[in-house]
Amino acid sequence: MNKSIKFLLLISVLAFGTVTCQKDNLVTNVPHNQEPDLDWGKGDSVPLVTDFYFQGKIDSTFYTMQDSIDGFYNLVFDSTYLDCSDTTSFYGQLTGMYTLGMNNSLEIKFLKCIEDPTDSDDQESLLFAGTYPYGSSATLNQTDGVEITWIDDNGKVWKSLPGSGSSGDDSFVVQLISANPGKGLGDNLILGTMDLRLYNETESIRIEGGVFSFQYGVY
Repeated sequence: MNKSIKFLLLISVLAFGTVTCQKDNLVTNVPHNQEPDLDWGKGDSVPLVTDFYFQGKIDSTFYTMQDSIDGFYNLVFDSTYLDCSDTTSFYGQLTGMYTLGMNNSLEIKFLKCIEDPTDSDDQESLLFAGTYPYGSSATLNQTDGVEITWIDDNGKVWKSLPGSGSSGDDSFVVQLISANPGKGLGDNLILGTMDLRLYNETESIRIEGGVFSFQYGVY
């Protein structure tokens, strides 16, 4: 075998040895064949990116509803109902997270008999920081307090029941009232919590660990 052939064989052996002895830098700790997370991007994994939102379980399903995202809108209204007496009217300030079709909509009504529904001081008297009793806007059972309504994805309406107040397992609390941080519909921003049972005739569901940040106030 001549020198040139020997030299080529030597180069080949060295090259093969270099390649076969090279350290493997591939990542080996990545899990394989996992089932896809079908809940990714839903529920409690969704970051809060707006000033106005609700998060919590409704009938055992976790919801994150944010203003102007996924068809949800935080809107505010006011309404005057029947007279309470010759000198007072039953009045409400409404806020909540609504959809265009109204299914999967959550509404809060602050209700009170006041002397003048057009007077800003009387209107503002509905809202305070603290725990609220449950009221009712029903024509034959108008009751001061807060009324919470949930319309589910089938259009079924669930409401809180009027009563004397909240218990340890059942409460609605406004924790903070501040100026609206944006150019929204309401004058104020209200932060609060709710954990209560809603009813449709003899059936009931729960809102669990509900946290809300809503616009409030049409004056």
